[in-house]
Amino acid sequence: MTASTLPSSSQAPEQIPLPKGPQLITTLGPGLVLAMSFLGVGDLTSSSTSGANYGYALIWTLVLSLVARTFIVSTIAKYALMNRHGHTQILEGFAAVAKWLPGVMTVVVLVAGFVTQAGFLKACAIGLYNMFGGSFGGEWGQFAMAIVVVGASIGMISQKKQFTILEYIARIASVLIIVTYIFAIFKIGTFDVAGFFRGMLFEMPKDQVGTFAPIIVAAATIGTIAGNMPNLLYPGFMKDKGWTGPKYRKLQQLDLIAGMGPLLIINLLFWIVAAEYARAHEFVITSEQDLATLMNTIVGPVGPFLLWMSLFLAAFTSFPAMTRGFAQLAISGIHLSTKSGAKWAGRDEEDPLFKWLQIGLFTALPIVAALPKAPNLIALGIAGTALSTLLALPAIVVVMFILTSSKKHMHDYAVNKPWETVVLGILSVISIGVGIQIAINLPQMIVSAFGG
Repeated sequence: MTASTLPSSSQAPEQIPLPKGPQLITTLGPGLVLAMSFLGVGDLTSSSTSGANYGYALIWTLVLSLVARTFIVSTIAKYALMNRHGHTQILEGFAAVAKWLPGVMTVVVLVAGFVTQAGFLKACAIGLYNMFGGSFGGEWGQFAMAIVVVGASIGMISQKKQFTILEYIARIASVLIIVTYIFAIFKIGTFDVAGFFRGMLFEMPKDQVGTFAPIIVAAATIGTIAGNMPNLLYPGFMKDKGWTGPKYRKLQQLDLIAGMGPLLIINLLFWIVAAEYARAHEFVITSEQDLATLMNTIVGPVGPFLLWMSLFLAAFTSFPAMTRGFAQLAISGIHLSTKSGAKWAGRDEEDPLFKWLQIGLFTALPIVAALPKAPNLIALGIAGTALSTLLALPAIVVVMFILTSSKKHMHDYAVNKPWETVVLGILSVISIGVGIQIAINLPQMIVSAFGG
């Protein structure tokens, strides 16, 4: 019996029992690793920049985007667990739609993955450099810290239990960041509840503040949080955990919610702190130094250290995890789209090219972003995220709509319900619209980010 003719059923198989008590903490993990790998340059800079520059006017983009992202990632996970072809790699599903798609997505992964990693590494370097005083090495001090981060990352991803290490880092980082920003809100002493809820009603500011127009900041926020190419990493994380097959669906859904919950809380805290401070001080954020100034004013001399620590933790929970995830996607796409790669079917990570991609392209080469005169973190984060979104988001949402809505690809019990099909259809239209909007404004964004 071939993989394409696996038997199907109208009834879902029995699910494995959900863990309870302390076992719940140790069992769950892929969702939090994924969520914390999302967290980084984009979330801290985009949420803080939007909050400081526009108050609560754009906060609806954050909440809507996280809800949409959870739905999209859950759909991707459903395909990985419940498709009728026996696929465990998500790009195998892309190949089932069109044979040329894995090759296209490989190019997207290589380009967008490198840009994403460059932003994460720069954030790690800036955070670590400033945690140690930010006064050594001149303009090469950050580059030296980037070398330290690259070295630590290579050491980490070389370990056999690298996923377990990533899980513990994600748990510790999420708690520390949440405590830091709750403390900042406590020190501010105010919270505009009415403004917060007004911001949930799709309010869009009319005037531009800072480098980018409101529509671009909104699109970048949607792209950062709602979904782009890193969404595809979740099946790889599940596979590392040993979750394969439909019996893991309920556990996966709980895991994803448990991971996305802290991500929502952290992003809201970033936004609220910046909005509350700017409301009283007419403060505009254009660089990472402005974030440090904000925290210094709010909580005193320890504020900048807490900011740089949060920035480092947010980025470092992303950088090593993404190196593995991007390399898995890229090598899978190469194997699916080339004749020479066919011999590695089912053994992607045994291909020597996997390590070259993981360590070379996605770990070491992004260090160019930490060189002197490289774009500042805010510009790199927004422009880089927009580029990644343009390249990946429409294709991902549309392909997942096709795959999960059809009995050709899904077991009978796993095909989307009518409401799920409607939601994915709406998200497909929105993703195409976001892509068009970003494409129209991309030239200006590149000039703003890299033109100084």
